[in-house]
Amino acid sequence: MKLLGDYHTHTVYSHGTGRVMDNALVAKEKGLEEIGISDHGFSHPLYGIKKSCLDFLRLECKEAQEKTGVRVLVGIESNFVNKSGRCDLSEDLYDKFDIFLAGAHVFVGYKDMSTWWNVGVASPLVTAFGGKRGERARSFITNMYITAISSQPIDVLTHLDYRVFSNVKEVADCCRQFGTYVEINTKKTHMTDEQWREVYSTGVNFVIGSDAHSPNRVADIAPALELMERVGISPDRVHNLNGKPSFRFAKYKGTSL
Repeated sequence: MKLLGDYHTHTVYSHGTGRVMDNALVAKEKGLEEIGISDHGFSHPLYGIKKSCLDFLRLECKEAQEKTGVRVLVGIESNFVNKSGRCDLSEDLYDKFDIFLAGAHVFVGYKDMSTWWNVGVASPLVTAFGGKRGERARSFITNMYITAISSQPIDVLTHLDYRVFSNVKEVADCCRQFGTYVEINTKKTHMTDEQWREVYSTGVNFVIGSDAHSPNRVADIAPALELMERVGISPDRVHNLNGKPSFRFAKYKGTSL
């Protein structure tokens, strides 16, 4: 099995240690055909990419592609910022990006108090408190995921259920319906095998993402292959193994990747 594209990598534009060229050079060394530079969304107070940097990012991606021969896609790992799952990648900026990843993160610039409470406070404490408080937060976040996926052309849902807890089967089924991939994240191996089996049972498709914050982790797939073997995930359902994914963001914009 061969990974043809790693679409979740970070650079110094957000929380990574390397530059675009560094990630692209490792991608070339490891035999990838394409790579996504998907730095953290604008609303992250510490690590979010600045809108003023987008043109520089695109220029670096173009230069890295020309030098390495690896296709370098301009992406983002956007944040959910309100109870309706609105992402901090707004439609007026869609033309700046090639791929659209999104994930739930703790302590970003939420737009309403209910999201601040449920995503930023209550959900991370679910395992400590449980009970009704945890279930309310879980229901809130499940609905947030579902409205986000159904209303925005998100290509990949990153690290599902990492510190922000939901009904993973319901979320995965929504991803299946709308053509959003569930990421098998090789940096955050947090879901149980039983949860992965529930996700898999929905028929949703996957991509492997390294979530590389340093260039040496680009195209790290070993934890994903171990998980697939253990849980019984067919390689045919992992669309960046031995092939290229079909991304809904490009279709939404009327472009091709």
